[in-house]
Amino acid sequence: MYKIDGSSHKDGIKNEQSLIENLKSGTAQRLYPELSDDFKVIKRGGTRFKQDMEIVDGDQTILISAKKKDEINKGSFDWVNSSSVIKSIPCLREFANTVKNIGKLHSLKGTAKLGVLTASHKALNELTSSDVSTILQEHVSNKNKDMKVIISETSTGTNWEYNFQDSPLNNSIKNHTPVIQLGDGIDSAKIIFKDDRGNKFDHGIRIRIVTNNGIGALIGQSKSNNSSIAVVKIQQDNIPGLISGLGNKIRKF
Repeated sequence: MYKIDGSSHKDGIKNEQSLIENLKSGTAQRLYPELSDDFKVIKRGGTRFKQDMEIVDGDQTILISAKKKDEINKGSFDWVNSSSVIKSIPCLREFANTVKNIGKLHSLKGTAKLGVLTASHKALNELTSSDVSTILQEHVSNKNKDMKVIISETSTGTNWEYNFQDSPLNNSIKNHTPVIQLGDGIDSAKIIFKDDRGNKFDHGIRIRIVTNNGIGALIGQSKSNNSSIAVVKIQQDNIPGLISGLGNKIRKF
């Protein structure tokens, strides 16, 4: 289950601040020796910025996406968590409209939940490879093309850094065909990739078609959130696999 109580967001902000202090204390210059002594680390994020922070040194700006895990072997992180993904994909627009109508028409949480899950599973079944390719190209590859990714394991204080452009995931998004692989999930499915020879590539990517604040908020019965809308998540599972797949293109610090 993914959290909808806001705790993940708060933990992420705490991790970002800790990482900023780490970078300021000398780590940034060890990672990027070209930096002068006058560099600054600036917090970004929010709705305006894809990057969580920037290292700024004169005319040079290094964009950083910060990913936090308590333990690297457990759980996942998001590449995308957005309602904007929905606009260009017909079956996702239909899901969003269904969610909106369920919020207006239902007051029983169980009934509303069943309706949302049914609509989500329908959308997953209707997504084409072209649809998934559009989502991944526009919202993962393009938006992370200049990004340094730093994964932090808070339980050990260990970090890993790499260029998103160098990743096997980015290579597959650009050169291979994504395929939805349905399994046990109702509102989520794996995304695997195939090349023109039929070879398969599994980068631990999952798509979720869900609501951002849960069913209670959707039907007006949540104390913590006033509303809930349809969103698409592109999720990174198997983080140890991501790290090992990068080989010498990832640095541990």
